[in-house]
Amino acid sequence: MRRMPLLTRRRKAAPSRAELSDVSIAVALWSAPWPRLGARTGRIAVLVVSDAVALLGAASLGYFLWAHLMLQQPASVYVDIIPMLLLFLLGYAAAGLYPGFGVGAVETLRRISYCTSFVFLSLAAASFVLKLPPDYSRMTFALAWGASLILVPALRFVVLAVANRWHWWGEPAVIVGRGSQLQWTVRALQNALSLGYRPMWVLSPDRYWHSRTVNGVRVLGGPELAPSLAKSGIRVALINGGKGGRTSSTLSWFQQHFRHVVVIQEHDDLPVERVRICNLGGVLGIEFTNNLLRWHNRVVKRLLDLTIGAIFLVLALPLITAGGLVVKGLSCGLFFFYQRREGLGGHPIKVWKLRTMYQDAEQRLETSLAADPELRREWEERFKLRHDPRIIPGVGPFLRRFSVDELPQLWSVVKGEMSLVGPRPFPEYHLREFPPEFRELRRRVRPGLTGMWR
Repeated sequence: MRRMPLLTRRRKAAPSRAELSDVSIAVALWSAPWPRLGARTGRIAVLVVSDAVALLGAASLGYFLWAHLMLQQPASVYVDIIPMLLLFLLGYAAAGLYPGFGVGAVETLRRISYCTSFVFLSLAAASFVLKLPPDYSRMTFALAWGASLILVPALRFVVLAVANRWHWWGEPAVIVGRGSQLQWTVRALQNALSLGYRPMWVLSPDRYWHSRTVNGVRVLGGPELAPSLAKSGIRVALINGGKGGRTSSTLSWFQQHFRHVVVIQEHDDLPVERVRICNLGGVLGIEFTNNLLRWHNRVVKRLLDLTIGAIFLVLALPLITAGGLVVKGLSCGLFFFYQRREGLGGHPIKVWKLRTMYQDAEQRLETSLAADPELRREWEERFKLRHDPRIIPGVGPFLRRFSVDELPQLWSVVKGEMSLVGPRPFPEYHLREFPPEFRELRRRVRPGLTGMWR
C-alpha cells in the first residue's frame, strides 16, 4: 500500500468538488504538450540569443579597442572566426545554463565565468599547438575575454529581469507548506528573478488556506492533489519543511509524481552560497568552505583583479569624466569624494566615488530625520531612504541606479585595496550592527567593487 506523507495523514478524505474543479482548470491550462514545449524552447532560445549577442559585442569591443585602433587591421581578418562563438554556447549548454532555472545568480555567474575562460584558454592553446599564422592579435583576444566576463552575465541578468514579466517565462512550480512558511517561500521565489521558478499553485495540509491566495498565488487544496498537477505538466515541486520538521515521507510522496523536488529549509543565520551536500554514512551533511582563504586562489584572484580592473578602468574613464562634469555643473564642489572604510585585515582604506549628494549632505540628513519620525525609522532599519534628501536631483539617482558613481573604485582594485568581487565595504556605523565574528570574517578578504549586499 502506498504510504501517504505525514503532512496529509490527518486528512485522508477525498478532495472536494471545488478542489477538483480548480485542478481541472489547472490541468486544462497546462495539459496541451505543444504550448509547454514551445514555452520551454522559447526560454532557451531567448537565453541563447542573449549570450550570442553579448559574446559578439565583447568580440567587437576587443577588435575596435585594439585591432582596429592600434593595429589598423580590417574586420575581415576576424570574420572567419565568428563561428567559434558556437563553442561558448555549447559550453554554456554543457554547464546546464540553458535555461539554468534553479541554479541561482551566484552559481550562474560562476559557471559563465569558468566556461568563458576555459574556451578562451583552449582556443589560445590550440592556436599555439597548431602554429596558426600570427594574423590574430593576442591583445584583442584578451580584451574580448575580459569584456565577455562582464557582458555575458550582465546581459543575461538584464534579459531575466525583463523576461520575468512575460506570463510564459519561468518553469511552473507548485509550492507545498504550512502557514507563514508559504508566505516566506512564495515571496522568496518571486523576488529571485534569476532562479527561474514561477510559483503557479500552492498545496497546503491546512484547510484554513484552501481557496485563498498567498502573494497572489492560489492555494488549490491539500497535497493529495499533487498527482493531478503533475499530470498537467508541472515538473517542479518545492516543499517547505519548516524548521526541524520531518519531510522524508512527504518527499517520497512527491518524488513519485514530479521530476524535480526541492526541499526548502529556513536558516536565517547560515550562508546559502558555496555549500556542498555530503553523505555522512546515511546522514545528510552540509559543508561550508572558504575557498578564498587558500593562498593559490588569492593569487589567481589578484591577477584577475589587476588585469580586468586595469582594462575596465581605461574603458570607464570617459564615463567617469562625463558623469563628474555633470555633477560639477549641477552642484558646487569637487565631483570626487571618498569615505574611509574597513579593508583587508581591518586596515582603513579610501573608497572613492563620484559625488551624487550635496556638499552639506550630512546636515540635510540630520535635519530631515529630526523632523520626520517615520523617516528616522526607515533609516534605522535599512540605513537607506527611498526619498533621500541628500541626493542631487536628476543626475544623482541616475548615477546611483546604474552604479556609475562606483566606477572610480576600479582604481582601488588596481592598487590592491579592493577586489572586483567581494563583500562591499560598509561605513563604521553600519558595521557596528553586525556581530564581531561576522566582521572578523569580512576582514580576511579584500572588500569588493560588487558583491552580495552583506
